[in-house]
Amino acid sequence: MGGTSSQPIDVRVTDRKSLTKELCLRRKDYESMQHRYVVEGLTNQQENSRNRVAELLHRAAIRDPEICQGGENSQVFMEASMLPLVISFLFGGALIRCFEVCPLWFVVYYKTLDQVFSKIDKGFKQYYGQSLHLEYARTDWSPVHVAEAGIRIDRILIARVTSNHVNHCTKVSYGYAYKSGQLAEEEENNNNKGYEDKTDPFECSFKFDTFSRGTSRSFWIHKDICRFHGDETRVAATQNITPVCVNDRIEIAVNLFNAMGLVDVDRVRWRPLEIFPVQERQCPIEQELFDWYDLDSFQSQSVERLQIPDFFSVQLRHISTEYAGIDVAVSRTQLRADAQGVVPQADRILGSRFEVLPRSSPIILPLKRVGLQHDRFTKIQLRQGDSILLYISQGGKMT
Repeated sequence: MGGTSSQPIDVRVTDRKSLTKELCLRRKDYESMQHRYVVEGLTNQQENSRNRVAELLHRAAIRDPEICQGGENSQVFMEASMLPLVISFLFGGALIRCFEVCPLWFVVYYKTLDQVFSKIDKGFKQYYGQSLHLEYARTDWSPVHVAEAGIRIDRILIARVTSNHVNHCTKVSYGYAYKSGQLAEEEENNNNKGYEDKTDPFECSFKFDTFSRGTSRSFWIHKDICRFHGDETRVAATQNITPVCVNDRIEIAVNLFNAMGLVDVDRVRWRPLEIFPVQERQCPIEQELFDWYDLDSFQSQSVERLQIPDFFSVQLRHISTEYAGIDVAVSRTQLRADAQGVVPQADRILGSRFEVLPRSSPIILPLKRVGLQHDRFTKIQLRQGDSILLYISQGGKMT
């Protein structure tokens, strides 16, 4: 940041799956071991046009598997033109099991997902290329914590923020629909309501505020530990509209598989960029509380055992803490990113990993879908000088 040009940042290995793929390919060229059609006697011209006879070769492979050859652990159905069809049938938990078979399967299936989802990447570039420079795209999956073990699969787009919309709020959105036969009734109801875009009954949106390079950011976090809310995930809610600086990287997750079914990739359509004025981002709890006191003054009128939440030193320096509330005690603590490094207590107390990077370092900021308190569990990066307003709600009588 500062007055210099954007520093290079390796966004390809920001997760374990991308790193695993790169480590596998360093060990051995697994891509060359994937099954492929081999027909003796083809000229170079015929070799280059083999896609025109893919169906013929496929039929021949059924009769004579020798013309479709691959390395150890590879199978005929892993040939490049067949595998996208195989993936469409396996999508979900069964597909994730395939990644666990061996390094060859991991590399080949991961590469195929990149090919299948490439149209999402191209659409993003077409609509937002001037404002958001796409640097890398990858596929990610994670467990869903519900009554029955589930899984979600996302296409993660990492883009560098340009200076086109400094001091403005930007909205990125896309419409989508589920595969035929899934949620058919919901889609039909939406169409009957007269929606403008009947082909895309659902929409996801992401918003972020853009500031000039080197600006110290400020955002809020709310942790609810009230007794009547139970345990649940115990993850703190973060500000929905993320503040970013020019040359920072944003991370947008296009969800493709969830408990509701499989999204039709062909019906993921990006919407034009929307620009709004920047507004003050205030935690909703501020609308309910007005008078704030120091610890000694507030403790005398509260039955809760309160303490100053200075749990994150030395990475996050405690500046001040105030208290408010009646039935529920709420603390408002200002923290400032100070020393570099991973915040050791953040994962245990807030349910998220925090890391403080140098003031001049570009950072990667995962965006959260509009309307959600929690989306993906990802690491939150800060720069030295950034500020956090941490709200903690506690108390509540059990009935």
